[in-house]
Amino acid sequence: MASQIAQTTAMALGVPIVVASLNERYRNWYRSAHGASPAEIEALQAFCSQANLSESAFAVPDVREDPYFANDPAVTGQQKIVFFAGAPLRDPDGKRFGTLCLIDSKPNDFGEGRLALLESFAAIVSQDICVRSAARYAVRDLIEAEHDKCDLFDLAMTDPLTKALNRRAFFRFAEREVLRASRHVKPVTAMMLDIDHFKRVNDVHGHAAGDEVLTRLVACLTANIRDEDLLGRLGGEEFAMVLPETEPLRAAILANRLREAVSDLKFSGKTGRFSITISVGISEPGFADIDILPALERADTALYRAKQNGRNRVEVAPLDLGEPSLAVA
Repeated sequence: MASQIAQTTAMALGVPIVVASLNERYRNWYRSAHGASPAEIEALQAFCSQANLSESAFAVPDVREDPYFANDPAVTGQQKIVFFAGAPLRDPDGKRFGTLCLIDSKPNDFGEGRLALLESFAAIVSQDICVRSAARYAVRDLIEAEHDKCDLFDLAMTDPLTKALNRRAFFRFAEREVLRASRHVKPVTAMMLDIDHFKRVNDVHGHAAGDEVLTRLVACLTANIRDEDLLGRLGGEEFAMVLPETEPLRAAILANRLREAVSDLKFSGKTGRFSITISVGISEPGFADIDILPALERADTALYRAKQNGRNRVEVAPLDLGEPSLAVA
């Protein structure tokens, strides 16, 4: 569109070269020119910029006879500019941001009628630039607004330290998974886990080391589960997971893989390098459960049993709490 305006200007006013000479802010993204190669346009920009202080349309029939332009390299050098005319480019507030320039290699007697027509084309170019500029800012504002929405979502839904789902978001999404599993008769498994002797980490190595443990734990868990699996921090060192379309025994296999991956992590503390372990309890919603809470409570009971039985282990809770849990590690 921009180059078509320049071409139309050249045809209407009978000149071979038309260049929109713009302030650098606009030149970086808008180009309207006709009759010159990109390299020639760059050279002509320096010559045309001399007209950017003009407040009205002008025409110099022969710049070789004008003391201001006669010794310019574009006049004496390869470009051999002879005729030069221009009209200001302005924003709606009247602020100048460039000049629409006409160039020829031979003299040209430019009358008032063609000057008026040049001003009209300059107004068209100005409007085109302003519309495009407004669109650019509008798109930028939309992108920034979308980023703000994402930031607000993160603040509302995630734990600020670990970036796992916070308690509220976890239960909200978990309830959806339980209802979806019930509707489509699909399995779903709940998992509770926490860090063994985490208080000792804070007491011995400091809270900064404790924060690093929590952050790297979540990163490790996230790297070993699927995108559709839910991971939430319920508080302190206690985390919960919901695994859609996963039976408890398959979840136990995953839990042991997570347990081994976590035990491989190494941390630097005040007394040297140290590692951590996790204990895990697993359960599944019952037929009549409409939310994840009963399954999480059973998983928490299994987690407590894992702690009693020596920690760094996984236990699966049966639906019937009268039966013993199944130890799988």
